[in-house]
Amino acid sequence: MKKLALFLSAFFATSLLSTFAVAEPSPAASGGPRPGTVEAMRCLVRQGPAECKTMFQGSARKAAMRWIYPDPDRDFKRGPLLSSNYWGRASDSDRFDARILTSQPTKEMDIFDVKFAHVEYTFYISPADADGKITALAIPLYAPHDPLQLGG
Repeated sequence: MKKLALFLSAFFATSLLSTFAVAEPSPAASGGPRPGTVEAMRCLVRQGPAECKTMFQGSARKAAMRWIYPDPDRDFKRGPLLSSNYWGRASDSDRFDARILTSQPTKEMDIFDVKFAHVEYTFYISPADADGKITALAIPLYAPHDPLQLGG
């Protein structure tokens, strides 16, 4: 019986360690978020000031429109915001990021993992320019680097 208990405790300890290793952010995360990206993410989940809507310009404004204005039906389907975390920096060498970056005007983007009660998104946000404007934004469904992002 003691051997079984030791085996199970070792198994669960190994399982927990491997779970945390998977959840670690990418190595590019070490630099931290760049200027304006955290503020943009907060604005997109409507936790920023009302005037933050003006920070999105060009293609980023078009992508942000569905997020920065209230939509009770959309909000009900997503559920309440559970968490939003900086995940790292996008890289051309990563196959998940490369798929997103090919359609963006810049390769410099920070990645945020945004979880709602019923759905999870990845926010790719370019750093703010000299005027404090965000010019590139992509919001694919699913968690960062989830294989389902590559499906279509």
